[in-house]
Amino acid sequence: MSGNGCPVKHFDMLGEEFQTDPYAMCPALREQSVFYSPEHDAYVVTRFKDVDRILPDVEHFSNSNTVSPITPPTQEAIDVLMEYDYVLPPNLINADPPRHTMVKKYVADAISPRRLRALEPIVREWAGDQVDQMLTKGRADVFADLAFPLPAITGFSLIGFPREDIELLKSWCDNRIEFSYGRAEPSEQVRVAKAVGQFWQYTNEFVANRIAEPTDDFTSEMVARHLENPDEFGPRDIAAVLFGMALAAHETTTNLITNGLRQLLLNREQWDEIVADPSLIPNAVEECLRYDTPVVAWRRRAKEDITMDDGFVIPKDATILLHFASANRDPQQFPNAERFDIHRREARKHVTFGKGAHFCSGAPLGRMEMRVVLELLTERAPGMTLVPDQTLTYVPNIALRGPQRLLVDMEGVPAGVA
Repeated sequence: MSGNGCPVKHFDMLGEEFQTDPYAMCPALREQSVFYSPEHDAYVVTRFKDVDRILPDVEHFSNSNTVSPITPPTQEAIDVLMEYDYVLPPNLINADPPRHTMVKKYVADAISPRRLRALEPIVREWAGDQVDQMLTKGRADVFADLAFPLPAITGFSLIGFPREDIELLKSWCDNRIEFSYGRAEPSEQVRVAKAVGQFWQYTNEFVANRIAEPTDDFTSEMVARHLENPDEFGPRDIAAVLFGMALAAHETTTNLITNGLRQLLLNREQWDEIVADPSLIPNAVEECLRYDTPVVAWRRRAKEDITMDDGFVIPKDATILLHFASANRDPQQFPNAERFDIHRREARKHVTFGKGAHFCSGAPLGRMEMRVVLELLTERAPGMTLVPDQTLTYVPNIALRGPQRLLVDMEGVPAGVA
């Protein structure tokens, strides 16, 4: 037991067992609503009702630690970041009210239904071309050919980054997840720090260009809010929003596509159902988000001593790990929770996108991308199958999870081919 009476469990989210299958251990973890993990110096919350209660509670729980590296960077990596003047002000993902409330409204207004409708044809055209190329290969890698590049194209296009810069921007995003949420080696920390610094510098310069010459894109909408409120929302704040969005929109949707498509193909009868009836796809997307979540855990910080329902106390300033993977398979919330079911009525009640003030602003974008991918694949490659006996690998980290390769055998006809 910990000093405050809370049970202690040895639980390493960076270990091979968790990375291979984080769900196998969830029933045992849920035996306690909260426990202390010495490996992460964090209080792990496992049950849906507790995760669901904590997520919207901004009075007692802070978001200030959500993007802080779990492994302290080396001095050399810090020096590299300082060379690029990398100081990320609290704005959206790592801010609390009232700051978060203001920025969240700006972002929500900018990611409008009108802007999403304008973006969907771009997504459909690019993804359709990729699916056709996958068909010509016969055997394709969903991650490399579709899931990794598509969210970058989509998110960067929304922001307004030039299409010719996208490959460079994607390269700067490489391994930021392990840097922030894993145990990157010192040499890797320096490499990633250089990429982070270059991306940060690019983002600030891009904001300056949009201030000088605004257009019709997300960044220009942020510039308009800056001009209305220059003392509270400066150019560096805009850059911080873009910087965070570029990572969040990319990694989480990549994981959603790979995890979700894998589950649908493993449950072949359900894949065949959405092939026959595409109206089932939106709820299938929600079940993919619940069952094999792209976000396995997220952090909070206790603003004061918090007494849980079972009497255990989470002390002030403690790190809290909200275990989304466990909560999303809690049988108290989801009957037959271990069964993948695209007809599940309560599928949309998952906590993958958060809840309340910190509900993910990019949720409509991620849902749209996954829906379009499934519409295209079920139409053009209804007979696609998973390559059997493939080994899946994951980037060891505490937050985001998706395979770095997913091989499929394609069967279908490219669009426009008789």
